[in-house]
Amino acid sequence: MSRNLLTIFLVALLGWSTTLQAEPDAEQHKRPFTEGLEYQLINPSVPTHNDDGRIEIVELFLYACPHCNVLAPKMNEWAKDKSEYVVLRRVPAIVGAPWADQARAFYTAKKLGIQEKTHPALFKAIHEDGEQFADDQSVMEFFVKQGVKKEDFIQAFRSPEVDENVSQARILTVKYGIRGVPAVIVNGKYRTAQYFTGTQEKLLEVLDMLVEKERNARNDS
Repeated sequence: MSRNLLTIFLVALLGWSTTLQAEPDAEQHKRPFTEGLEYQLINPSVPTHNDDGRIEIVELFLYACPHCNVLAPKMNEWAKDKSEYVVLRRVPAIVGAPWADQARAFYTAKKLGIQEKTHPALFKAIHEDGEQFADDQSVMEFFVKQGVKKEDFIQAFRSPEVDENVSQARILTVKYGIRGVPAVIVNGKYRTAQYFTGTQEKLLEVLDMLVEKERNARNDS
């Protein structure tokens, strides 16, 4: 075999080998997401809190978490087009005292009827304005800036209703079995998180798959 023919043969063989290696990689990229890798089964499952038949999506977060700050508006957009069959709930995860303080701010806003306004505002105050909410006074000052009277804040912040909500958030954090935030629970049956998927874009893709899995299961039943 001449030198030129040998060169052509080797180049062709290398290209064929590269193609064979690339094809499984491409197929692997297209594979369905795998239980135990990108998501986990919750056993036992956790009862949902909606009774309208929609699939419940629970976003667990911490205001001080930068990844949660980025994910929050993405989750709003993701859920918007699915409102007919998906309901998005948010639960502040609690794994320590500082987390409970931020959870109390979340539920205080809910009791005062201003959660839609204060939820993004709290993220902004922490991650863009550099504010710290380490005590009741700093939280109260934030709410006053949002137009809440001091007496109304004080009454809500330590109310039995907010106490109960914080307690339930702590219990749910344990039942959902998360080990970090942001994490998302699908219909009380599946958990996924950025620490499983690596990126938030992939996290949303996993949510798409799990929602379709639930919808198909309902249609087959």
